[in-house]
Amino acid sequence: MKFKRIIAVLMTLSVFSLFTATAFAATPKYEYGFDGTIGGAVVLTRDGDNEDGGNPGTMPKVNDSVQPQFGDGVNGQALYLDGNYGLLLDAKAVGETYTIAFWINPARFSNFGPFIQIGSDLLSEKQSATWLNITKTDWDGDSAPVIWSRNEALDAWPWYQKAYFSCGGGYQIPKNEWTHIAVTVDGSKPGMDPVLGTEVPGTVHSQLYINGEFFGEGPVAKGTFSGDAKVYVGINCWDIIFKGLIDDIKIYNTVLTANEVKTAMNEPAGTTSSSAPKTGVVSYAAVFGLGAALLGAGSVVLKKKEEK
Repeated sequence: MKFKRIIAVLMTLSVFSLFTATAFAATPKYEYGFDGTIGGAVVLTRDGDNEDGGNPGTMPKVNDSVQPQFGDGVNGQALYLDGNYGLLLDAKAVGETYTIAFWINPARFSNFGPFIQIGSDLLSEKQSATWLNITKTDWDGDSAPVIWSRNEALDAWPWYQKAYFSCGGGYQIPKNEWTHIAVTVDGSKPGMDPVLGTEVPGTVHSQLYINGEFFGEGPVAKGTFSGDAKVYVGINCWDIIFKGLIDDIKIYNTVLTANEVKTAMNEPAGTTSSSAPKTGVVSYAAVFGLGAALLGAGSVVLKKKEEK
């Protein structure tokens, strides 16, 4: 009888652990694998660029005459941006709390040129510009990625890499190599100034991971992925358009843990976007099926034990 109880308890714990790990694992709400397709995204180009590739401020427009390009990715193919176009993803705003993760292989860097930019009212036509730009700057040595954001209404315009207004003297990911970047934004925590130990008005807490490892944290302006905010890949209204490869963009409506960031880095993205939230429902059947198999196997073991 004692043996039966031990087996039953162990199987129950195993099934429960597998259930919680699988069914409730963080899954992207939107993902883009770029294996020869851009899914529901559209190509954007921009008029009025100067000879250096910058712009005084022009909203990018959909351009169906430009075909997206692809190259060798981390997993299958990747999106190749040649410096003349970017993408607008079909992802909808997920709210104040989110994570965005992706692989990037830059052929060049330019100050403020976006790897990915999220936001709304970019040109302040409604005096409500709100955005987050994952970019390169030279504010504290040549540094990339830098997380720069703005909320015009709240007069918040913070940036960070290692910490608030600090890149630790400068760190830049390599050119012509793949690097994984993940940025988490936690709307439940205020952004902090670590030097003063005070809250930064109009901001929330964010963390930066590079190649699956925690790299830095700092404040991000509130509301960057709320309302009608959109996701732009490699392009915005002003700065030199990104040139290089981007792969496996994943967008979550939660703050990933350090372990979940590693999972996001190591698992390929889907080939198209999906507007339906993924909550692990598909996993339930697999987990319960495996649980039933384990319990069934346990019954056979117990029966054989009793027959001896």
